Amino acid sequence: MRKACFIVLAFFIAMLPMACKSSPAAASTAAGPIGTPDWLNDFPPEDVIWGVGTARQTSASMSMTTAEARARVSIARQLDNKVQAMFTDYNLDAGNVGSQANASMQEDVSRQITNVNLSGARPIKRWQAPDGTWWYLVEYSKSNAKNAVASILGNEEAAFAQFKAQQALEMLDKQLAKSEKPVVVSE
Repeated sequence: MRKACFIVLAFFIAMLPMACKSSPAAASTAAGPIGTPDWLNDFPPEDVIWGVGTARQTSASMSMTTAEARARVSIARQLDNKVQAMFTDYNLDAGNVGSQANASMQEDVSRQITNVNLSGARPIKRWQAPDGTWWYLVEYSKSNAKNAVASILGNEEAAFAQFKAQQALEMLDKQLAKSEKPVVVSE
């Protein structure tokens, strides 16, 4: 029994240096923290907007597609983002001095809606982390962004003008209906 314990102990001591080494898969080839690309903390040049997206799906192809789509969504949110939010706070104290019950509930709900055409946004870097996560960096020029925002504003202005024109026509119809009296023709 003593010999078996000595053999097991010697085995663990021999394995200890190998257990302390980091495995090649755990080491990062990036300059950032393990599992992130080196460009993650970079800032974009002045004339572009960057979006970063990540995904780890069951297949590399789906991971890459999802990461690129998420990077585009990141850019869209920087350009146009309508936020709807609601916070509910409910508190109830019931009972008397010797026997009180308290109920409290808070609820915070929000939704962000984005609708932008990102024509011209293109992936410029991608990286696969050791755990299989894909990272995408998508770039969108600010000149394209200005055109996209201008088209949104132009569409809203056109819709508002059309709405006001419809209101004016309805008001005209009402006024005409009031001033027109049926002409009675007697024979």
